[in-house]
Amino acid sequence: MLISFNFHLIKKTKELSKEISMEKKQYYKNMFLIAAIWNWLVGLTCLILSLVYPESITLFGVQMPPSLSFLQILFILISIFGVGFYIVHRDINSNHGIVQMSVLEKVSFFLVFLIYFIIGHVNALVLLLVIVDLIFGILFIEFLLNVKNI
Repeated sequence: MLISFNFHLIKKTKELSKEISMEKKQYYKNMFLIAAIWNWLVGLTCLILSLVYPESITLFGVQMPPSLSFLQILFILISIFGVGFYIVHRDINSNHGIVQMSVLEKVSFFLVFLIYFIIGHVNALVLLLVIVDLIFGILFIEFLLNVKNI
């Protein structure tokens, strides 16, 4: 009777572990989908605004540069990172190199723009946008630390 109970308990524990694992997988899939959508929204919105209304760049507290080409390339790259997050979303068991690279991108973005905010070269709007990036960077680190357990 005791042995039967122990096997039943072990079976229930394994089922619960699989259930948690499936929930965690779905959480990470959703996280990467949200990250993709975030990057697409920010990247494409800024790109379109810079093309249609170039002076919109001044909303971020920066002076109008002689050419917007470098900023527009940046906006395109932000959108491309969104494609990377979507790729990870589709298969969270693979493509961890994209996540590692993204941690560097997200944390770097935050640190660079934090410095520029402190010295007064960008405004609080930029800081708010890159705080979201920092949050994603931290969540991506958490994913990388737990990826073996899902």
